[in-house]
Amino acid sequence: MNDELTINSILDHPRRDDHRKVKIVATVGPASRSADVIRRLIEAGANVFRLNFSHGTHDQHLEVLNTVRQVARELNTYVAVLQDLSGPKIRITRVDTSSDLLEDNHTVILKHSDGSISSASVIQVETIDPMKVLNPGSSVLLADGAFVLEAVGPQGDGYECRIKKGGTLRSNIGIAFPDSQCELPATTEKDLKDLAWGIEHAVDYVALSFVSNAKDILTVKDFIRVKSGVAKIIAKIERKSALRNIEEIFDVSDGIMVARGDLGVELELEKLPMIQKLLVEKANYRGLPVIVATQMLQSMVTNVRPTRAEVADVSLAVLNGADAIMLSEETAIGQFPVEAVRYLHKIGLEAERRFQFEEYRWRLQNSDTETVPDALTYAACGAAIKVKAAAIIACTETGNSARLTAKYRPLQPLYGASTREESLRRMCLYWGVIPIYSAPTATHTDELRVALREVQMRENLPNGSKAVITGGVSVRTPGATSILEIREMNYR
Repeated sequence: MNDELTINSILDHPRRDDHRKVKIVATVGPASRSADVIRRLIEAGANVFRLNFSHGTHDQHLEVLNTVRQVARELNTYVAVLQDLSGPKIRITRVDTSSDLLEDNHTVILKHSDGSISSASVIQVETIDPMKVLNPGSSVLLADGAFVLEAVGPQGDGYECRIKKGGTLRSNIGIAFPDSQCELPATTEKDLKDLAWGIEHAVDYVALSFVSNAKDILTVKDFIRVKSGVAKIIAKIERKSALRNIEEIFDVSDGIMVARGDLGVELELEKLPMIQKLLVEKANYRGLPVIVATQMLQSMVTNVRPTRAEVADVSLAVLNGADAIMLSEETAIGQFPVEAVRYLHKIGLEAERRFQFEEYRWRLQNSDTETVPDALTYAACGAAIKVKAAAIIACTETGNSARLTAKYRPLQPLYGASTREESLRRMCLYWGVIPIYSAPTATHTDELRVALREVQMRENLPNGSKAVITGGVSVRTPGATSILEIREMNYR
């Protein structure tokens, strides 16, 4: 897979449907909520389905969740469900369509909403009071930067702003104050109701929007624990304050999402690529899954092929070490949802042919010193190289052994064997991990025999092929990675 890079080696390499390592997250929406489309998305390569709680009702989301799990069972595979909470998105009120044109170089007053309709002269802002967050010269962006305002100064009970880039206002669009500190909690009352729904229906992951610090995440974790939930928390990095507090956020998160939409509004756009690269590296070092999201194949909302720039963007995310890449509008409302997933699959495979596995492991060589499980999984990846193993098998009840093994990006196929369905679904987000069900057995030896036979059959390996095995000893020690073995497979 890592042969010498030449132009001819790229042009002449046959296309193969190898194990893709990077995972694909597909957002479900009007274009993709039917059983037929969900089936085709899974067959095309989707590993995780995102339910966007900024839209839709609980009944609609439940129908999708049930459909996803039913189709996965019919296909004898596993997929995860990610619940994405809305968070405190700041929006304007409904707009008076008879007065909705913001003209360049004119002024407009921003006011804290009293329920009135917004217009070209006065924009009513929900959630926060512009008077408390703006200073002269501060930037204000609407609709993800489509409108650009500059704060001038207080004007009565509002704040006057000059329109630098105008246009026709739309009702309820988002508004951002990138130069201001907006102290908002990451979870609203709506979010907690949605989260209770997610816990009740056993979603696998919860994405927390507009995180600022560790407290935001711990609040949600406490809520999940009190309600006996098992969902893992993905912190969406989309605020400057999150970047300032990134180390403490990593300490308490189960994964992160580089949410480039809102983050690209808060930051100067030219800084975004390097921030993305650094966030991926930090997540990799800690062994936490990292999702790169927003506009991966945006043009495929209306076009059947991506742009060249989008292909390069996706490839670089894969080469930089992302665990997963996410589609939003492309699969939610786009005209070609299945084709978008197919393109991600093909781009991921091609990029991984040139992924620098050895260089990557060298980069992480000092990240295995904190825990015994981390040290064992690092050793397992090294052993697989030494003995030319055909596969690595992480026997895991919680999925933790598989996650830690994936951290070191082994070249060999990596299987996560578990008796727990929730763990098998959870592993669908982990780089390179192929979840396989392992029926409960009486002894550790029986457990390994079952896993070895399953992997040998799946990989069509000859007798005598070696597998490196790591993990805990079945249900007796869940969560404790304590074994490292090398076994031959002789079950053909």
